[in-house]
Amino acid sequence: MATGELELKIVSLQEVVHHDFVDSVTLPTTAGEITVLPNHAPLISELKSGAIRARANGAAEKSFPINGGFLEVASDNRLTVLVS
Repeated sequence: MATGELELKIVSLQEVVHHDFVDSVTLPTTAGEITVLPNHAPLISELKSGAIRARANGAAEKSFPINGGFLEVASDNRLTVLVS
């Protein structure tokens, strides 16, 4: 992992949906939309229906529709998203 990158893992009950290193991730939490950047404070939150949007290396944004779930931001630049 390069400095300034966030490891994103999106996991469903059946499979790992996406695993990559990204610059930012925007997620639809029940408290509102948030964007997670590298070195974000640790966080656990519930997600609502919507889309996870990830950006990496100036490339086009990737979007992943979800029906809800949970996210965990760890202090070592890891973001794990459990989706239904």
